[in-house]
Amino acid sequence: MVRRGMYAASAICSGIGIWVSAGLLIYMVIHVNLEIILRSFFNSSTSSMSEFTGYAMGAMTYLSIAHTLKARKHVRVSLIKALPGKRLAVAVEVFCLTATFVVIAFVARNIWTILSRDFTRGSVSPTLMQTPTWYIDAAVCTGLVFLLLQLFSSVLEAIYDGVPEDAVEGD
Repeated sequence: MVRRGMYAASAICSGIGIWVSAGLLIYMVIHVNLEIILRSFFNSSTSSMSEFTGYAMGAMTYLSIAHTLKARKHVRVSLIKALPGKRLAVAVEVFCLTATFVVIAFVARNIWTILSRDFTRGSVSPTLMQTPTWYIDAAVCTGLVFLLLQLFSSVLEAIYDGVPEDAVEGD
């Protein structure tokens, strides 16, 4: 029951993350094209393209990480397959996922501290647009929480179902 709930929660979160990332990519394309049109034909500018597309790129990266892990499309050294026996492969997989969880939890905790501080202080970027910095902190923190859920779900999957096959496309 807990396992299925965790699988569902991680699937929902990784799905949300990838769809928001896709939306941010579309936004970036539109903003860059708008900037090109404004500069080429109207001798004008939004004055925010590099700042906002940079923020979108950062948010997109963190929000899509959980989906990448869930789909097993991440860069991976598959030495586990060379290990003798499935139990040892599961033990190594669980160890790696747990170590990753600990590191990401540490980073997420620190990002949360920065997020709460920036929100409380009302910090803004030192740019013309003066964007509240907690927007990006929130996107990064959300992506890290989604990744933590996916890592935990992956540990459960490895324990109960064994080490899943890697996704391979092409040769």
